[in-house]
Amino acid sequence: MINQDMLRVKDPEEKKQGIIFAAIIGCVTGTIIAIATSFINTWVFRDLPLYLNWKSIAFAWLMWTVLLGLLAGITWLSSEGWKSIVLSAGCMSLTILIFNFIQSSDGVMLNIVVLMGLLLPFTAMLSPLAFIFFWLAYRFVESKHLQVWSRIRVVVLNVIVIFVVGALPGLYVKFDARTEQAVRLVHGILQDAPNTLHRSLLKTEGLADHMGKPYTLSQSPSEFSTVGIDVTAHYDDGYTIICTVVLYPGSDPVITPCRGQTP
Repeated sequence: MINQDMLRVKDPEEKKQGIIFAAIIGCVTGTIIAIATSFINTWVFRDLPLYLNWKSIAFAWLMWTVLLGLLAGITWLSSEGWKSIVLSAGCMSLTILIFNFIQSSDGVMLNIVVLMGLLLPFTAMLSPLAFIFFWLAYRFVESKHLQVWSRIRVVVLNVIVIFVVGALPGLYVKFDARTEQAVRLVHGILQDAPNTLHRSLLKTEGLADHMGKPYTLSQSPSEFSTVGIDVTAHYDDGYTIICTVVLYPGSDPVITPCRGQTP
């Protein structure tokens, strides 16, 4: 059962401390999310030379820390904690939906209708996350009344919870079996290229000048196939090779002719 007294902020000083602690918790959680989502595949697939876009990583870190810092801080804005928790969850939902719709090619009116329809369900789904931010900050605020060892236990448990919450999104961006297979296939034909040239590389412009040179690999959903994955090899001079790996269920993968692009 949730202690109802916990959801009532007793005085302005406690409210101020709660906002600060919640904002810090949000920033730290955002940092962990940015690290986990940016590096999870390089940690798991150490044998693959995976591409890291440091500008994108820096932007992701800034976005996650600022947004979660603000959204977590909102959970302590009201003297009635549950109101702030719902408000925070609603702001989280609105932020996620707006980001998705910015990347959508659908019309503005359709996006607005979908946003209004999904806002309440998303708010309900994200309310537990908002409550976790409130609860962690509450524990920090209340720990000042505890003995030293009890305070240490609170801090340790809070740190563990923050780490788990921040690390979970990394599992979402980890390569699935299809993506891993596609990246490994392209890596394999590029490694074999100096000795045996795969048919998908026969007409790749600029390959001869880069054969045997080091590269890193990135992937994205294919622009040309709903069951394809675009794997890009990045070379130090800016040259790239893009190969589309088509993976039909129950069939052998097919690598379409790869395209070489100069910077």
